[in-house]
Amino acid sequence: MKSRKFITLITLLLILSMVLVTGCGGQGESAEPEETYTISEPINVAVMNGPTGMGMVDLLNDPNYNIEIFQAPTDALPKLISGEVDVACLPSNLAAVLYQKTEGKVVCVSPMVMGVLSILGNGVEVTDVQDLKGLTIVSAGQGGTPEYALQAVLEANGLTLGEDVQVTWLANHADVNAQLLTTPGTVAMVPEPFASVAQAKGGDAVNKLFDMNSLWNEAVGQDFPMGVLVARREFVESKPDDLKAMLQDLKASIDDVNTASDEVAQKIVDAGFLGEAAIAKAAIPNCSLCLYAESEGDYSFAKGAEIMKAFNETMFGVNPASVGGALPADDLYYTGE
Repeated sequence: MKSRKFITLITLLLILSMVLVTGCGGQGESAEPEETYTISEPINVAVMNGPTGMGMVDLLNDPNYNIEIFQAPTDALPKLISGEVDVACLPSNLAAVLYQKTEGKVVCVSPMVMGVLSILGNGVEVTDVQDLKGLTIVSAGQGGTPEYALQAVLEANGLTLGEDVQVTWLANHADVNAQLLTTPGTVAMVPEPFASVAQAKGGDAVNKLFDMNSLWNEAVGQDFPMGVLVARREFVESKPDDLKAMLQDLKASIDDVNTASDEVAQKIVDAGFLGEAAIAKAAIPNCSLCLYAESEGDYSFAKGAEIMKAFNETMFGVNPASVGGALPADDLYYTGE
């Protein structure tokens, strides 16, 4: 009897140890491995010379991708519309704009860059959004996401753009940085990596006043998508495995970049995105690179669609033209199917 009880006890202990190793619900060793996909022919991709390009740095020399880097989204849009480009990384509001313009021929795959806008000051003491009243902000991006996002954030705090807070719109972010660095008293709104460059070069004089992602989250209840991955619907439907393979490769690249290692920083410099490895290393954590390309969880396709829907609805409320004049239907958002 003692022997039988001893064997039973050992058996129970073995079962318990198996449960502890495999995890609750048997989702350990018995879980199915992630399915892999292959690319049938090189995918033509357009990225911007900024965080989206930095996120794809590991794919730049991959023969499966023909990646072209653009200085402005207006240069990439015609190629996406004509079919010369299959996938593009664009400012977030352009996903809805293109959806309307092409009568639904594009798909918003995933947010890719979150909350990279910052409001900086050169020798300016501002601690509350209300303190911006009566001030002028220098920025670039008039008629795009920066303008509409600023308007939404100000309105959420009881301020009106153009009345309580003025904006001087410059041609590009480099010009904004030049004024910020040379003119004490300047308040500027710039995205990454320009914000990190300004803080590195400005030293103690230039400091971050507000993180627009935090302000947006307080106003909208979601994170603030600044860059989005968009694909032609025909490509998505005719080559679903190609897109899924790209998403796996892109996630691996983003995960690598987000380590902000010395090697990654040098790759970003070698690709021409930034001139100094130290600045690249400092800028990477602030770029908030991500990919919502999982079937479930915090980075699921559904969560990405939720973020983009909240973004489009907010933009529409600020100015319907910012999203093409109407809210897009649900088929704008990629489901992973």
